[in-house]
Amino acid sequence: MSTVKNVVICAAGLGSRLELNMPKCLVEIGGRRLIEYQLDLLRDFENIHIVVGFMEEEVMKCVKRIRKDVVFVRNPDYRTTSNSHSLNLGARGFSEGYLTLDGDILIEEDEFKRFMAKANPRETLIGITESKTEDAVYVDFDPATGVIRDFRRSPKTAYEWTGIAVIAGIEIRPEVGYVFKNLERYLPLKAARVHCFEIDTPEDLNLALQHFKPAGGG
Repeated sequence: MSTVKNVVICAAGLGSRLELNMPKCLVEIGGRRLIEYQLDLLRDFENIHIVVGFMEEEVMKCVKRIRKDVVFVRNPDYRTTSNSHSLNLGARGFSEGYLTLDGDILIEEDEFKRFMAKANPRETLIGITESKTEDAVYVDFDPATGVIRDFRRSPKTAYEWTGIAVIAGIEIRPEVGYVFKNLERYLPLKAARVHCFEIDTPEDLNLALQHFKPAGGG
């Protein structure tokens, strides 16, 4: 069982490429919102910080129906800042490594458990998945050593960055840009493969609708 107890969910963004005029964490798949699936996975974690911005009241209302002890962290600059800014805000106060995931990530429970079984709060572990999304950040992953040697936008590789990671001993600086740009400064980094879906565009959503298998869904 993983000893990681702290979590940051970055759910402040506009999600404009999805063209639904709602935060991506509120998108429904199989009759449930993405944030509901995530909170199910995180039921045994002690401290959950959710960074909110766009339509924050709607996100908070949805979350509070499921879990009352979540700490909401506001990012009022969500229109002009990247996910590094949100993660920097959300991780404040944590004295050890923490799990982070973007609010648009959909993970099957068995896959999440396998990932967390490899994680601990003293070592960074980056989640990677088979390349399938439209606007991916690809990784140069070495299966022999289990580490990421590089992040890139092109050319395409077999795996992409998922937006899931355990962060330990890494400073997330908002001015650097996206989270993966912060991680680049610490390469090589240990990675673990996890089958998941990032819902960033209509095509990504269609892919998840076709292939995601919720618990008990066969």
